[in-house]
Amino acid sequence: MKLAIVLSAASFGVIGACLTLPGTFLPLLVEQFGIRLVEAGSMLALQPIGYLVSVVLAARIIRLAGMRITLSTAFVASAAGYAGFGLASSWLAGATMMLISGLGHGATEVGVNTVLIHVGGERRSNLLNFAHLFFGVGSFLAPALATRAVAAGLSWRPVFGVAGAITLLVAIGWSQVHDTATPHTPQATPPAHHRAARSPLALLLAALLGVYVGAEMGIGAWLTKYLVTVRQLTLTTAGTALSLYWLGLAAGRLTLSLAAHRVRDESLIVGLSLTALVTLVIALLANAPTTAIIAFTATGVGFSGIFPAAVALGGRHHPHGTTDATSVLIAGAGIGGIVVPWTMSAIADAAGVVAGMVFYAATVAVMILLAVAVRRDVANLQRR
Repeated sequence: MKLAIVLSAASFGVIGACLTLPGTFLPLLVEQFGIRLVEAGSMLALQPIGYLVSVVLAARIIRLAGMRITLSTAFVASAAGYAGFGLASSWLAGATMMLISGLGHGATEVGVNTVLIHVGGERRSNLLNFAHLFFGVGSFLAPALATRAVAAGLSWRPVFGVAGAITLLVAIGWSQVHDTATPHTPQATPPAHHRAARSPLALLLAALLGVYVGAEMGIGAWLTKYLVTVRQLTLTTAGTALSLYWLGLAAGRLTLSLAAHRVRDESLIVGLSLTALVTLVIALLANAPTTAIIAFTATGVGFSGIFPAAVALGGRHHPHGTTDATSVLIAGAGIGGIVVPWTMSAIADAAGVVAGMVFYAATVAVMILLAVAVRRDVANLQRR
């Protein structure tokens, strides 16, 4: 069980590091492949498309193959996708590798979160925040190290090779975990699976996570482009700013891993959503680049606990259909990860990167409305 928890934390660290790399190198990728911004956005969107397909199938795959085989195979797919991207010579090849890596990520998200919900019990919120904290750690380290490596003269391509190799190590780790340390096939009957997947709360949380992931990952993917193009910062400085954004996410999750049980999940989601919107608006309106970077860091703090709190809330209210409920929530996240960043890329291509970032602020405002709706629905369930 302890090994499963350690591997869960390592999994999120690797996922966080890998997911930030395409956005970190976006200015270079646009130049390398000779593509427009909307084409770059489409290439990056292939990853969440693969992610979504994998998430939809994940619950069935886990029931058929078991958690250990599912997770180790999924991480092998992600490793192949990232290593292959480093070898891609064209936009089409790069998009294909993004799709393959996304297929791996979807199953790992469902599997690892399900493991943590089962292990965590009543302290699942704390454990989820602790493990997801390492997503922020990986996201913080990768841009800073990668941009400095490129500034020192290294090509961006070997960076993806290294990402693939590290991901493969995590795959090997999961292959060594006994199935007794991971949740078995859910004990719920088929009707319980359907109820978990179709409940109003699960659908609301799925919509919330769609908007959240679209904004969180979208900002992470486009922040260096925004800072280089609009704020006229160097790629190294922009990479540092991106690292600080993810550091804010990690710091928030570290705090919540200790204190999340003191605040109701639904109230925490509302408060964090408000924080993210206020700080993002400040970042976009700030005149000084330093102020903007600080505000973007605070936006990361605002985003920090939303995903773990939503997953914990879904698991708490669907104890007999955890895998299916988690799949629905993460499927919503996958849809948002496709639609929101691609829409931003189309807006940026037509009206500029600033307009695209304003779109992200509007997206976070919608997230607040959904968070309020979630809190209302939970309150109604508790009255019954």
